[in-house]
Amino acid sequence: MKKISLFLLLVVSLTAFAQTYTTGTVTLSSTAGLAMSVKLDVGANVTMTLIGPSARWFAVGFDAGSMAAGTDVAAVHSAAALTSFDGNLTGYSAPATDLQQDWTISSNVVAGGVRTVIATRALNTGDLDDYVFTAAPGSISLIWARASSNTFTYAYHGNTNRGISSATFTLVPVTAPPTGNSPQTVCAGATLNQLQVTGSSIQWYANASGGIPLSNATTLVNGTTYFASQTVTGQESQTRLAVSVNVISAPINAPQTANFPQNICSNQNTIALNSSNVQGATGYQWTINGVNSTTQQPSLTITPQAGVSLINIQVTATNACGNGPTSSVQVQVLPAYTVNQTLSACDSLSWNGQILTQSGNYTFQGQTLSGCDSVVSLQLTILSNTQTNLQFSQCVPLTLNGLTYNQSGTYQQILPSNLGCDSTLNIQFTLTQGDTVLVPLSSCDSVIIGGQSYNNSGIISELLTNVNGCDSLVLWDVVINQSAPLTVFDTTVTSTFSWNGQAYSSTGSYTQQLNTTQGCDSLVTVNLTVSTGGLTEDEFKSPFPTVLHRGEALMLPSGNWVLVDMNGRALWKGTLADNRLRMDVVPGIYFIRNERKAVQIIVIE
Repeated sequence: MKKISLFLLLVVSLTAFAQTYTTGTVTLSSTAGLAMSVKLDVGANVTMTLIGPSARWFAVGFDAGSMAAGTDVAAVHSAAALTSFDGNLTGYSAPATDLQQDWTISSNVVAGGVRTVIATRALNTGDLDDYVFTAAPGSISLIWARASSNTFTYAYHGNTNRGISSATFTLVPVTAPPTGNSPQTVCAGATLNQLQVTGSSIQWYANASGGIPLSNATTLVNGTTYFASQTVTGQESQTRLAVSVNVISAPINAPQTANFPQNICSNQNTIALNSSNVQGATGYQWTINGVNSTTQQPSLTITPQAGVSLINIQVTATNACGNGPTSSVQVQVLPAYTVNQTLSACDSLSWNGQILTQSGNYTFQGQTLSGCDSVVSLQLTILSNTQTNLQFSQCVPLTLNGLTYNQSGTYQQILPSNLGCDSTLNIQFTLTQGDTVLVPLSSCDSVIIGGQSYNNSGIISELLTNVNGCDSLVLWDVVINQSAPLTVFDTTVTSTFSWNGQAYSSTGSYTQQLNTTQGCDSLVTVNLTVSTGGLTEDEFKSPFPTVLHRGEALMLPSGNWVLVDMNGRALWKGTLADNRLRMDVVPGIYFIRNERKAVQIIVIE
């Protein structure tokens, strides 16, 4: 019997499209080996999971408390396909098969003596024999029965193989499907577990709804769409993510390099390398002299490295599934020159067909035999022949540039430089000689020559160096003059005694240091007696002091007399019998004395 509530239908019309209600798993029978359960999920459709023994028939009825006629039932009545799953009761007898089978069975699995059937139908099928479900909270009475033995032929089940259970519909939180990209490209041989989706407890299906989960080891087929659900807190998403699959393989062809240049000039800033497109390639790996570079295009622009004469190039088409065959080619780098030169030349330089006579900067631009540009910049210095005047003065022969000169004179050498310019040397050479000099030298008592003392007159040699740095022999003609010995004389005067500019008026001994005629020291001591009595006439007849011309005679009293010069040296000694002494001496001051007196005598011309 069908019961339809207008109020409930109104509620369903407002909310069912967005909510799902479930009874959860309702245990109908817990008899070991014969257990039965049912689970009803009501949303946009009704999904029923019915579980019972695999070797006999079993059935469940909706919204009933007995086997009253008109009760909607679902019955597992065959070990094979369930062609009469949708039925109804006509009373206390076997179920009748509905003419309109509204349940779609998505799973009918037997495992371990247990049969699990999953089936889906609309809430309201429009069949008067079907119960109308509503997506709303509420409860439902369920009746159940099973065969009393292992058979699929309907028969009375007995009192122990039937019963009544109550189920309550509760709101089920809606589980959203997982997320991911579609389409996804995978390599040949990839499986479901290699598809990239985001979710919890992912299960893959072949259909957008219903069906049984696919194994994650299922090999992916190109162009096929697979559907993924996720389960959160025990609730699997009712809608599924559709992911279409493109199955590809690594490129099978190598890029063609027919348009590569065979050679380039070294002064090219960049080189464009172009190869052909390869089907299935998503990128191209280039290797330039061992250095890898990856691009999505079959072309590459490179910069030649300085000093590299050969560029080895490899290019391979690639995609996510690997690399294809490799094409290799070599590009010859031909020299193109940019050269800076610094040259010097004598007078002129022949350079690239030009005769250059002036210093300055020059540029030549041409091409090599290979057709590459060549630019040469020249910084030129023009030199001329030079002359140099040299003067040398030395005691030994001169050796210059391998030539030896033994005599003073003017010489010339012409030397080529490493630039080819003549360099003239004008040489003025003076060969200096050592000197031999005779030098007279007079000294008193001794002389020191070359650090050595000499006491006697004679020729003494000494080797010296002259101003030219040459050896020079000096012959010293040495004359040794002796200093005069101490001379002592006595004199008596009646008043002041004047001696060499000194005036003495008292009796005593006085000493003066004088020089001999050779300039040597002479000590003279006078023992002076100043007498106030004066001389008697017969003791000294001549005036006092006496001034005589040279050659005149000095009148002296008889006695022993001594004539001395100013240095105290005795010039004459004797006894005068005639009282006359001829003064044949050089003009000067002298003293004539005896044992008692001394008289100063002045001799003039």
